[in-house]
Amino acid sequence: MPNTQKIYETSDLYLSAFLKAKGMRFLDKKREGNKFVFIFNDREDRKKLIEEFFNDGDVKITSFKNALQDLKTLVYNI
Repeated sequence: MPNTQKIYETSDLYLSAFLKAKGMRFLDKKREGNKFVFIFNDREDRKKLIEEFFNDGDVKITSFKNALQDLKTLVYNI
């Protein structure tokens, strides 16, 4: 049976931190040129979450800070 897991990819660090803080499951990262792309397990509400991000959506600051630090660690400790 083929893997039908849907993924979402973005190179936006702050959007990635927001999505992670909102509970989207981080799967992996990959390098594309001089950028990193963050890969998440996609969810039905992802478009709504992105809309929230671009319209000053609320997120717990500690969750956002921790998610941002985790992603930065992944990028800079390679």
